[in-house]
Amino acid sequence: MYLWWTRLAGYEGLSAVGNRPGIPALALVLDGTLHLPLVATLAGLESVFGVAIGLGSAALVRGMERGRAAWVLAGILAGTFAVHLAAGYLANLAFAALFLAAAVTLGRAERRATVAAAVLLGASGLAHPLFFLLGVAILAISAALAWRIDRAEAGRVAAAALGGGATLGAGLLLLSIGPGPLSVDTSRDGFLRRAGLGDALRSIYLDRFLHRWTRYVQWASVPLAIGGLRDATGFEGRFLRAWGITLVAGVGVALATGVAPADRFITFGYVVPILAALGLVRLWRALGARRALALAVTGALTGAMLAGALIAWVRQEPFLSELEVSRVATAARYAAGTATGTALVFVVNDVEPSVTFLATRAANVIRAGMPPDRIWDVVLRVPWPEAPAPTERWELAHLTRDDALAAEQAANGAATFILAPFDRLDTPSGSGPVSEGVFVTPPSIAPRPVIDPLEPSSPAQIALAALTVFALLGAAGYGWARAGSSNTWKAVALAPAFGTAVIVVLGIALELAGLSLTGATGPTIVFVLSGGGGYLTWFVLERRAAPDAMQEIDRQPHE
Repeated sequence: MYLWWTRLAGYEGLSAVGNRPGIPALALVLDGTLHLPLVATLAGLESVFGVAIGLGSAALVRGMERGRAAWVLAGILAGTFAVHLAAGYLANLAFAALFLAAAVTLGRAERRATVAAAVLLGASGLAHPLFFLLGVAILAISAALAWRIDRAEAGRVAAAALGGGATLGAGLLLLSIGPGPLSVDTSRDGFLRRAGLGDALRSIYLDRFLHRWTRYVQWASVPLAIGGLRDATGFEGRFLRAWGITLVAGVGVALATGVAPADRFITFGYVVPILAALGLVRLWRALGARRALALAVTGALTGAMLAGALIAWVRQEPFLSELEVSRVATAARYAAGTATGTALVFVVNDVEPSVTFLATRAANVIRAGMPPDRIWDVVLRVPWPEAPAPTERWELAHLTRDDALAAEQAANGAATFILAPFDRLDTPSGSGPVSEGVFVTPPSIAPRPVIDPLEPSSPAQIALAALTVFALLGAAGYGWARAGSSNTWKAVALAPAFGTAVIVVLGIALELAGLSLTGATGPTIVFVLSGGGGYLTWFVLERRAAPDAMQEIDRQPHE
């Protein structure tokens, strides 16, 4: 999905991806600056955000002035737990990294820290507006917990949340000026909502929760997290308690109502591994002089929690295969040979009773491989089932038939494609494949070269992209992180998150002002302004703070 969102945004503008422009804006800037395949850039971003979550978690625990063991463990446990969102939930992952960075920044009771937190929160909302609402709920509970103890802290948290909301609102309002988004089903959940199959969706949510909770191994860390609550103090402690309350309430409401997937609350529950790190340190101290036993017990518990993340990472499979991309690339050449505006109808079928997941996944892969100017023309068609099938399958056939008919009536004719990876049951009568596993109707369409084809990647390129993106975001964000925090270590830890936030906000603003984020010029301008602005801001703030510090020193002998 993020592949075709980014490619479409580069051609039509960020408004074409709707209310989640953060990742496409960031990907376009990185892609134009680094000149790496977009596939490698997006895959590398998942690893970078996982590391950023670990660094943010470590900085949060260090803000409570806990020992080295506590913040190191918090960083490792929370960072590795990020694998559950790194399996494709890129916007959620980005939100988590930015949200944690905002919480760390709010631990400093200064106006500039509050402003910096507001920018981080606003950028997190531009990545995922729905999760922004969850973040606001956590901050609201945190402010309520602080109200009787420290009203200044409560006001600081509320101001940051309001500032983040204003940034998000302004961004979405400005994006509404451009071309409207392409409204299609990008997941099975989205299709079931469109089809009005609420009962089926709630059943799927419950099934996911029951079958997937063992992957997360959070339950092994829950007792440790409860034990760690006693060592969670100050603003950071109240923030973690608020997050824990929201996590429990969110899972309960999701299971009771089915309005949201309960397992998504769990995968966002970084509060548990963070508190579990504090619990491990408390357990180590409780065992006292019995060092061998302490090492064995805490080591086994840490290994169990890390094993859950490792198992999930090893079991994860790519969402698109080389064969699928190869066949889609062939179809793209024939799509380029049709007249502009021709409906591109792709048939998807399978022997499974329900073909919804295959259909929505196929749609994402196909749109990602089409020429950017033809993504709008792609439409799916699922044939009527030839045997008894569940309601979901009949609804899918009915809705996709209507979609295809509407596209064909509004377009300059239609071309039909059958790609063997997505349909091995149907073949058009009277014509053979134009290439192995690729059928095109009418067969008279001549292939043409594709402008901006989807470039393949490799594990080595993805690893290189992850390291390069991490360094680039860190360089762009370090000045801003130092401006928001006088602590050098925290600035280093939060630099990738700050770099992400500033590039997202500035990239969206400049794109709306007319700067193209495709090619090399626009992205390079955004990167230079993002990084240079941060170092300039840090320099100016330090110069302003120096006279105040000297005046304070001069006053001390007289006092």
